[in-house]
Amino acid sequence: MRRAWSAPAALLALLGCRDPSDRDAARLVESYDTRVVEAFRASDPRVLEPVAGAAEARRLAALIGVKADAGVTLDASLLGLEVLGVERRGGEIVVHTEERWHYRDRRIGSGEQVGQEASDHYFVAYHLGKVDGRWVVARIAFDKPPEVGRAGGPAAGPGALHGVETVAPGAPAPRREAP
Repeated sequence: MRRAWSAPAALLALLGCRDPSDRDAARLVESYDTRVVEAFRASDPRVLEPVAGAAEARRLAALIGVKADAGVTLDASLLGLEVLGVERRGGEIVVHTEERWHYRDRRIGSGEQVGQEASDHYFVAYHLGKVDGRWVVARIAFDKPPEVGRAGGPAAGPGALHGVETVAPGAPAPRREAP
């Protein structure tokens, strides 16, 4: 697995106004995933501001808030990330990945594990868009139904559990009302 750039100057260059190369688009996805891990561990959605669009940042802030309200943080580890392809559709770039993640919830304060661990397998489409002159992850969707390792979860299915909708490849994204 490749790691995201850690130097702030490099990230700023990546998010700059030029159209990113396929490799730059993949690096943005890697940086987004790294920041998602950090944001959940710290219960701080502001960590995502440089790499997530407003709607995506709100979605993640809500999920982080639910965890924090329950007195837990999500301890996530990205075990593997493979970029399967990059598409350019009008004004957006879609990066398709295959990912393996490991999750456990930890009690805030003690770090004690709460509940089951999970190892999940995803096929994800990251929709990148340009906002205020910089490229960000505008939204994500599952390309295929996720394989999740935790039993139970909401009746709406694993997409609801992870706050991501599953969209068939080539199908239009579902429209959502702004909050």
